[in-house]
Amino acid sequence: MSRTNEVVRHFNPAWYASVMGTGGVANAVHLFLGRVPFFEGVAQVLVGLNMVLFVIFIVPWTARWIWHFDRLAEDLRHPMLGNFFVTMPVGALILGANFYLIGPSMFSPDFIDATGLVLFVFAAVLILLFTLVVMYNAYAREDLSVDHINFAWFITPVADIVVPVLGGPLAAHYLSFDPGAAMTVNMIDMAFYGIGFMLFIYIGAVVFNRLINHKLPHAQVSPTFWILLGPIGMGVVSLFAIANTSQSLGLVADTGVLKLLGTILWGFGFWAFLQTIVLTLRYWKEGIPFSMTWWAFIFPFAAYTISTFMVAVFLKSQVVYWYGILLLVLLVIMWVTVLVRSILSLEDLLFPAKKKA
Repeated sequence: MSRTNEVVRHFNPAWYASVMGTGGVANAVHLFLGRVPFFEGVAQVLVGLNMVLFVIFIVPWTARWIWHFDRLAEDLRHPMLGNFFVTMPVGALILGANFYLIGPSMFSPDFIDATGLVLFVFAAVLILLFTLVVMYNAYAREDLSVDHINFAWFITPVADIVVPVLGGPLAAHYLSFDPGAAMTVNMIDMAFYGIGFMLFIYIGAVVFNRLINHKLPHAQVSPTFWILLGPIGMGVVSLFAIANTSQSLGLVADTGVLKLLGTILWGFGFWAFLQTIVLTLRYWKEGIPFSMTWWAFIFPFAAYTISTFMVAVFLKSQVVYWYGILLLVLLVIMWVTVLVRSILSLEDLLFPAKKKA
């Protein structure tokens, strides 16, 4: 078997979590520090890196559907791996958000709008399909055990909640010349937000029941505890986006109530962040072996950090803003750490079968 074929056969769908995380860090740097030319340059470099990662990964991700569909189908049915397939369309949404937020100084408006529409439609369709497949597998499988239940199950709700992050700026683009299209995009945003948020509540009950009534998961999956911050952080960011678009369309007179609800959700995120830190320190003493699950540290934390910026602006609070700066510093340190570890472990990540041998 050629090395290329082996890479495709064993390509982990979680690779796109690195696109999500890198794009999230880029947006966080831009929002907090974008007024400083150096840091805006850093954000632009991260967007460029994210484009490269997205394009590189799309090759083995697509080829696997053709060359090794049997292996792919097996992974899709897996109670943990199956959740990570949705990271690919979410990566597309985050990249589109990168273009709208940071891209105006890098690309033409026509490129951003055209690419944004393609990524939005492509991602929304795939997210809906993967949500149906993953949830059906959870219902239909009779061999699921308590040990299969972990925070990776939150990835699917997160995916649905992320849709308005690109839908918001896309709808804003249509507002000036096609309000009907803007209304359609906003309707899609609200529908996906409803799907994701309700699934977050339902799945959260299952996951927390598992944690309270059974032993904690193995250290290998402990980074997935950070995924709890994903639906919370993106829940705030997307709700703010829906609120702004809805006001522009005349659906609501004021965004204050919706943003106040988002701020309350952000408050829950403060507890979730502290709880996640405590649990991570517990596992860190035992040792957390490096794997692709380490990328679960990044995007959810980036989402919570970005939500902190939005809450700081809404509340006009310097305290919340500087709390967000502290989160950003920790986020960048973690991103650099995971990126370096991924590069150093590239051989093992690309050829897991060789590592086992």
